[in-house]
Amino acid sequence: DPINSLKKHPVSHIAYSYGVQLAVLDEKGEVEKITAAYDVGQVVNRKGVEGQIEGGVVMDLGYALTEDFPLEKGMPMARFGTLGLFRADSIPELETHIVDRDYRSCLAYGSKGIGEISAIPTAAAVQGAYYSFDRIFRTSLPLENTFYSKKSGKQ
Repeated sequence: DPINSLKKHPVSHIAYSYGVQLAVLDEKGEVEKITAAYDVGQVVNRKGVEGQIEGGVVMDLGYALTEDFPLEKGMPMARFGTLGLFRADSIPELETHIVDRDYRSCLAYGSKGIGEISAIPTAAAVQGAYYSFDRIFRTSLPLENTFYSKKSGKQ
């Protein structure tokens, strides 16, 4: 509906999706598993949605745990190989759940987006897992004093 619509309940967006994640750590504090559940409305391409969720989780694991992108006056001060990108051999078990329901509407056939939202909950889920693990509430990224920072020498 247009801005300033006189409708009682105007529709401004049709693509609100919802996602939630749970991170599980092992006894050493390494991320053992991420469970991710998403409501993306009417699923059009299940493999594509699953791939987007998995890619977002892996991308944000690096953001949460290992990546550092130092800037000086807006200029990158690190080389690609030193950024701390999460490596394939460090990826934990990923379990995805897509809310399945027949949700058809006249707007986009009931489908919703699954872009950036696939990465948004990961850092918070990992921080929550670490808080449960050692009762330290971390407030900066990458998270400090974790299994991963000890491995890289950052504490």
